Amino acid sequence: MKHSTKRVSKHFNLSDLKDTIEGFAERFKKLSSKSRKALCRNDVTFIIVTNRPISEKFKKGIEAIVRNATTDKRFQATFEKYTKLKGKKLHSFCTCLEFVDGEGNYNAQRHELHAEIAKLVAGVVESAQVDSVIALVSDPDNWDRPIVCEDILNRFGCSSIDDLFPAPHEFEQIKFTIKREQHDLLLEQILKATTPVIIHAIGGVGKSVLARQLTDSLPSGSIGIVYDCFGAGKYRNRSRPRHRHRDALVQIANEIASQGLCEALIPRSTDLDDAILRAFLNRLKIAAITLRNVNKDAIVAVLIDAADSAEIAAKEFSEPCFANQILREIVPDGCKIIALCRTERVNLLKPSNTVRKLTLENFSEAETLLHLKSRFPNATKADGREFHRLSGGNPRVQANALTISRATISDIFADLGPTGTKMDEQISAQLESAIDTVKEMLPEDYQTHIEAVCLGLANLPPLIPIEILATAAGVDVAAVKSFVSDIGRPLWISDNSVQFRDEPTETWFRKKFSASVQQIQSFLIRLKPLASKSSYVAEALPSLLLQSENFNELINLALSDGLLPENSPIDERNVRVYRLQFAFKAALKKKRFANAIKLAFRAGEEVAGDNRQFELLIKNVDLIAPLQSAQRVQELAFRRLLRSVWDGSENVYSAALLSSVEDFKGEARAYLRAAENWLRLYFEKRKKNRDGVYNERLQDDDIVELAITRFNLFGPRGLVNFMLGWRPPEVMSSFSVNPQVVSN
Repeated sequence: MKHSTKRVSKHFNLSDLKDTIEGFAERFKKLSSKSRKALCRNDVTFIIVTNRPISEKFKKGIEAIVRNATTDKRFQATFEKYTKLKGKKLHSFCTCLEFVDGEGNYNAQRHELHAEIAKLVAGVVESAQVDSVIALVSDPDNWDRPIVCEDILNRFGCSSIDDLFPAPHEFEQIKFTIKREQHDLLLEQILKATTPVIIHAIGGVGKSVLARQLTDSLPSGSIGIVYDCFGAGKYRNRSRPRHRHRDALVQIANEIASQGLCEALIPRSTDLDDAILRAFLNRLKIAAITLRNVNKDAIVAVLIDAADSAEIAAKEFSEPCFANQILREIVPDGCKIIALCRTERVNLLKPSNTVRKLTLENFSEAETLLHLKSRFPNATKADGREFHRLSGGNPRVQANALTISRATISDIFADLGPTGTKMDEQISAQLESAIDTVKEMLPEDYQTHIEAVCLGLANLPPLIPIEILATAAGVDVAAVKSFVSDIGRPLWISDNSVQFRDEPTETWFRKKFSASVQQIQSFLIRLKPLASKSSYVAEALPSLLLQSENFNELINLALSDGLLPENSPIDERNVRVYRLQFAFKAALKKKRFANAIKLAFRAGEEVAGDNRQFELLIKNVDLIAPLQSAQRVQELAFRRLLRSVWDGSENVYSAALLSSVEDFKGEARAYLRAAENWLRLYFEKRKKNRDGVYNERLQDDDIVELAITRFNLFGPRGLVNFMLGWRPPEVMSSFSVNPQVVSN
C-alpha cells in the first residue's frame, strides 16, 4: 500500500516502486522454494494499492512479460535487477502482480472500509472497530507476517471460527434413500411460490430426507441449505441452542457465504435479533442476484428442518425463535424459504394466510416395495403390497421393522401384526416388549419402577445419563441398556447417555408419558436424593418443580444451598446460577415480583463469584476431566468459559479439556490450532508495546495447558518438541517445576 498526500497526481514509475518490487520478489522466492510447482496467480497475488496513478509504461512492461511478448530492454533489465529473477520464474512472478491505483485518500479509504465492515455485521459499526482493522494493516510490525483468521476475529470480538458456524447440522447418515413420487410436484410448487412454504407431515414420513433430496434437485446453478433444528436431539441443550437468531441465521448465512455468494455474517454480542434478521435477508438477496447473473433460473433455497422443534425449545427457554419470524418476512426475489414440521404443530410456526402449506404423504405401494427390497432383494410385488398394508406406508415404521433382526419377510410381517400398525402403535408395541423383557429380570416389587424410565425419557432434558435412569428405576445399568436395545432403532446410547434417534420417537415418548402433577411429584421424590451426586439431576430439578406446581419450593431451592452437586465446584456454581435464572423467569411470568427481586440480588452475588471460580479452575484444569463426564467436559469446552487474560486464551483451555477425552481429540486439534494463532498475535501485540508495560500477561498456567494438550494429542515427542521450541530457555522452568507436566 503506497499512500501520498502531496503528490496524488504524480505517476509511479518502476524506480519509485523499487523497494516494493524487491520485497515482493523475496516473498515470491521463499514461497516458490516451499512449493513443488511453479507459483501462479491462483496460488498467491501481490497487490500494489495506491492513491496515485501507476505509469502506463510500467503496466505495459509487466503485461508484455506475462504475454511473453517483446519488452523494452531497459525496463526488463531493470526489473530483472530488482527481482533477481529471469525466464520462467520472472514470468510466473509477473502473473502474480496486480495494480490497484487511483484509490481514494486516507479519509475516503477509511469511509470505504467502514462501509465494508458494515456489510459483515448486523447493526451499527463503531469507529473504534474501523480503527482496529486499519491498525492491523498499517502497523509496520505486521508487514512481515501473514494476516490470519484470528487477526480478523479478534477485531470483531470472536474467539473461534465456531462463532461463525454455531449450529452445524447433525443429520443421521442414511445409506439408502428413495426419491419420493411427490418429489417433482413438491419442487415445482416450491419454485412457483412467491411466499414462504411449509411442508408438513405426520411423524416418520421422511421430512428430513426430503429436505436433503430437494437441495440436489434445484435448477442448475442454485444453492440449497438445510438447517437442522433438531440437532440429533440436542436442540434442548442449553450449551448448544439452535432456535435463536444468532444461531440459525448466522449458520445459514455463513454456509452461503462459504460458497462465495455473499459476505460473511460475523455475530457480535450486542447485535439485536431484528438487526441479524435484516442482515440475513440482505445476504439472501445478494446471493440470489449473484447466482442469477450466471443463470437466470437459479435460486437460493433455505430449508428449515424440524422448525417446530426450534419453537418448542424457544418456549422452554422463554426466548424468541427465528422460525416463526422468518416465515412472516417478504422473501427476496430468487429466494425460497421452506419450513418442515409435523402436521399437528403447524400452528407453532404462527404462519400467516400467505404462507403456502404442502403435505408430504406416506410411501406409495411402489415406494414401499423399493424400501422392502433394500433388505430383501427378492421381495415380490405381493410382499410389497402386504408390507405397505401392515406399515400404513409410513417410512419410519418400515425402517424400524427392517432394522429388527428377523430372518425372513414373514417374520417381519408377523411382528407388524395381522391388521397392520401405525408408527405410534409400533413404537408402543416395541416399548411394551422391552418393558416385559426387563420385568422378567426383576423381582415383582421392583417392576413398578420401570415406569420411571419412561417418565424420565419423556420429561427430562436430552442426553439422560444411563445411571440416572437405572437408579431412578431401581434397576442396574445393564437392564437399562437392554431396555434401550430391545426398543431398537428409536433410542440409542451415546457417551453413556440415552437419547432419541429421531424426532418422531421423542414426540411419541413426550406425548405418551407426559407426566401429571402427581407423577412429577413422585418422580421428584426419587430424584432428589441423586442431586448431590449428579449435576444432571440437580440441573433438572427446577424444571420439574415448576411442572409439579411447587413454585414456593422452587424459590426456596434457588435461594438455598441445598441439593447442589458435591465434589464439583464447577457444576455447583453452574447449577446454582442456572436455577436462580430459571426461578427468576418463572417469578416474572407469575408476577411474583417480590420473589423476583430476591432472586435477582442473589443471582448478582453468585455471578460476582464466577471470577474466583474461574481462577480456581484455570489452576486445576487437569482435575476437570477425571471428575466430570465426557459430556460435561465437552459442554464446558464448547462454552469457552475458562480463559486467561489475553485475547483468544479460551481456545487454550478448550483444547486442553477436549484433548483429555479420546473421542474429542479431533475437535481438540482445531482448538489447538486456533490457540497457537492467538498466541502468535499476543506476542506480536506485546512486542509493539513500547513502554514495556503489558497487562495481558501470558501465564505459566497457559503454557502448561498448551504443553499438556500437546502431550495428550501427540505423545511425549510432541511435548518435548513443544518445550524445546520456547525462547528464552528460562521458560523451561515452567515445565520442570509444574506437577501437572511432571505427572503426565
